[in-house]
Amino acid sequence: MDQFTLVDAGVAGIVIISALLAYSRGFVREILSIAGWVAAAIVAFLVAPSVEPIISELPVISDIIGGSCQIAIIAAFGIVFVLALVVISLFSPLISSSVQKSALSPIDSGLGLLFGAARGLLLVAIAFVIYDQAPVSDSAVAMVDNAASRDLLAALKDWVIDLLPTEVPPQIVESYDQLMGRCSS
Repeated sequence: MDQFTLVDAGVAGIVIISALLAYSRGFVREILSIAGWVAAAIVAFLVAPSVEPIISELPVISDIIGGSCQIAIIAAFGIVFVLALVVISLFSPLISSSVQKSALSPIDSGLGLLFGAARGLLLVAIAFVIYDQAPVSDSAVAMVDNAASRDLLAALKDWVIDLLPTEVPPQIVESYDQLMGRCSS
């Protein structure tokens, strides 16, 4: 194991903060938050083509878009996604508070703590993967390369690398083509 560096302190900070936030929010609320992001993406995918004509007519946004159908669809997707996420996130605390006020509260908090720590470790492993994949000059950052946490998270980092596809999955290409289908006509 290498020496303890500032990167290791950052890793510890990320994991601890993630764990404490998830502990305070609870496991149910954390899962509902993730489900909210997925639901917002689905809503945005379904509604963006219908909202695109409205977005294209807005005075300030139409100047930025400049008549590009693809950019208008992407802007519509982004706006619908954010609005859906805000609306969905209003309901998460209502559902999770009923769990936190019940006898399941200690279990919810404990599972939240474990979930938060795992999330923090996964985020750090992803950051190490990005660091390894990024084109860096000949002199890599010694503080990162010598970090003890880098060795400790090597197996998790390898697992993340194994999950990465070598090319864009066809489902994503098909979904993008379906979303942009209005632009080709």
